[in-house]
Amino acid sequence: MSSLHHFLDTNILVGSRIGWDGQHHHTHRYLQQDGFLRHTSERVYKECTGVFGLFRRTMTKYLNYLLKSLPASPDPFTLDMTIKRLTKRYILSLNNEKEKNVLTSFVHQNMDDLRNCVLGTENDRETFRQEIIDVIKGALDSLDRDCRPDDPSAPVICYTCCPENYDLDLPDQKSALIPVIGYEPDILVILDAYFIQIHRIGEEVSLVTADKTHILNNRKKIEETLPGITIREPESFLIGHAG
Repeated sequence: MSSLHHFLDTNILVGSRIGWDGQHHHTHRYLQQDGFLRHTSERVYKECTGVFGLFRRTMTKYLNYLLKSLPASPDPFTLDMTIKRLTKRYILSLNNEKEKNVLTSFVHQNMDDLRNCVLGTENDRETFRQEIIDVIKGALDSLDRDCRPDDPSAPVICYTCCPENYDLDLPDQKSALIPVIGYEPDILVILDAYFIQIHRIGEEVSLVTADKTHILNNRKKIEETLPGITIREPESFLIGHAG
């Protein structure tokens, strides 16, 4: 039986708002589903704004690199190969996995636009650059519309009551999760869900996430450590989903 209350992780709020995010399809469809009360924390909201800022910088730098690295009059017949080769080289220079993933996904889904941008005028290039910035700005605006601080009528209630690090509030639970998850930002988000569940909701809460590495793969241990929290992926709520 799935809970009525859902706590949303960063990747759900980000992926659902950016069409070329690798998680977009599932997360967007999940957020179209009615019948759930959705919650998040100020920490998650700040993470989202940070991710959008990162996307903007990554895309702008990548486009500048691409336009600078291409020959003045590129051969239209081999252009796709050239763009892919340069993209591969650029991705190798990135350290952040999220940046690598989002850029790979972006290039894969926007190849026609990239080709037109490269073959077009300086004006075309500027327009394309601006379109990307506008998509990210639109995503930020929609995040602000949906996640309103402590507003029970908001599509996603954004709680501002969570402690900064849980060393005093949930020390045992934090200590139990550190060796399992090994990544403090995610541990703090999971503890936000638990803190809100105990102090604000008082009922079972599904933590909805697309993070396999740190959260979904450690579902059993997290659920044992935090009674009342169930870890779920967004696809599991889609109508017609098996399992």
